[in-house]
Amino acid sequence: MSDSRKLIINAAITGTVLNSTDTPHLPLSFEEIVESCRLVRGAGAAIVHLHARNSDQSPCYDPQVYTELVQRVRDATDLIVCVSLSGRFVSDLDVRAAALAARPDMASLTAGSMNFMTQPSINSPDTIRGLAERIHASEAIPEIEVFEAGFINYANYLIRKGVLRPPHYFNLLFGSLGAAPLELIGLGHMVSMLPPGAVWSVGGMGQYQLDANVMAIAAGGHVRVGLEDNIYYDRDKTDLADNVRLVARIVRIAREMGREPATPDEARRIIGMP
Repeated sequence: MSDSRKLIINAAITGTVLNSTDTPHLPLSFEEIVESCRLVRGAGAAIVHLHARNSDQSPCYDPQVYTELVQRVRDATDLIVCVSLSGRFVSDLDVRAAALAARPDMASLTAGSMNFMTQPSINSPDTIRGLAERIHASEAIPEIEVFEAGFINYANYLIRKGVLRPPHYFNLLFGSLGAAPLELIGLGHMVSMLPPGAVWSVGGMGQYQLDANVMAIAAGGHVRVGLEDNIYYDRDKTDLADNVRLVARIVRIAREMGREPATPDEARRIIGMP
């Protein structure tokens, strides 16, 4: 199968919001995160989206912690490593960019501000530019996170200005209460706005995760899946999932639809990574 038919699976395994009271399957310690990375790689993931945690389970922004975590993941797997530069709990640019000390392959860049169910995610134009510049300076690739069409419009502006340089990788995220709902017209509209040659992935929040993933597979895109976005395996919310089961289900469905999971090396070629 040619690389053009391969499916890149981006595993978002921890996030910043959930803790062990929400699900016992959430990897939080170094050992748990590295083991989860090893298992999702075996199940078919090519990218892992990392958030470090402190011992009290709060989000961690320590560059030394990220450096050790990224190194441990690289020692255990050949995954493409993406670190989060999320502003959900912090706004200071230096704090948010601290994880770049780990020299990851990719780093998340939310291209606008929006509301989650209980709190805002503030990303000012200066912050977005500043993070983009630091990501490129660290020789990583921005993982451009999009929660509504305006985020793509702004990303295209930054591309025209030379702030965002190729290759371009976009995560289109649907189902958050304060952002774009999951529906076909909205997905098609966002995809139509992407710059030529962009690689795009789709994720869904909570109950929308599986539908979002299947829509992306059918439309020729890639997927983001994992406990960060959805802790349940079933729609009735009776069966707590784990990251491996979520990845394995997508691999099974993708194969039924004629798409094999990309290995990390295949994903690097598809994205255009050096």
